[in-house]
Amino acid sequence: MSTPSPRHRCPYRPGAPSWYARATRSALPASRFPAFTRQQLTGDQIAVSVGHSGEDGTAHVTLHIGRHLGKPPRPGAARDTWLRVRAEIAAHLQQAGFAAVLTKAGVRSTPPRPEPVAVHLEHGDVFREGLDALGRYRIWCPEHPHLTGRLQNAHGLGPQVFTYVYATPNARHPVWPTGFRTLHAAAEAWAAHMGLPPVSVTEI
Repeated sequence: MSTPSPRHRCPYRPGAPSWYARATRSALPASRFPAFTRQQLTGDQIAVSVGHSGEDGTAHVTLHIGRHLGKPPRPGAARDTWLRVRAEIAAHLQQAGFAAVLTKAGVRSTPPRPEPVAVHLEHGDVFREGLDALGRYRIWCPEHPHLTGRLQNAHGLGPQVFTYVYATPNARHPVWPTGFRTLHAAAEAWAAHMGLPPVSVTEI
């Protein structure tokens, strides 16, 4: 059997889970806290799902038990189990260095903030590519060379300039059609779309 290429082993890709959701899921042993799938749980079976909490850098772990999907059971044995497992999840995260706060549906998790990853911006070459290169930037991550995209400036009403984010250099439609007011905000949004941790942006 051939070994997967680094590109296919890399968790970063267009539409990848956010770094903090991925870090939270990795900190929870799958043997004790299996990932929730669409099938209905039965009896006292337990699973967890990890997603955005609504604020940057923080994930939410939702605890599912039996037919009680995402909410604690009524008082009784099942509720006691739910409360015990929720406490275990919080303890696991805290032991891994995460900040963990109990919520009504599970645990809010804030992983340690990693070192920034470098992304580079390069303005299009008008002499080589023509006027279409005006306001167009190539964006890429040197640490993960398969990640490349495009940022495109467009003028709004008056002097306003909006930057649109394209996941890949040849994408026809922007990921965020409303655009961003600053180039660096657009670059950070592209990095987040790729699942990268916080980035430092360098224009070259």
